Amino acid sequence: MGVTHRDLKPENILMNGDQVIVADFGFASEYGSLYWSVVGTPSYMAPEIVSGNGYGNAADLWSLGVILYIW
Repeated sequence: MGVTHRDLKPENILMNGDQVIVADFGFASEYGSLYWSVVGTPSYMAPEIVSGNGYGNAADLWSLGVILYIW
């Protein structure tokens, strides 16, 4: 969809039968950019966000992995 969410957590994932919907795009940005701001929920943040070295869309994959591990 061309969007990096940057605050992916269970509270922002809505499940309805066979549909999964991602909500709350308050911190979302254009896909493919490099970001420097520290945003999101600390429990689900990728290490590169915490370190402040710049991050991309892979940070969303880290958050998704944490969510799947917890579930």
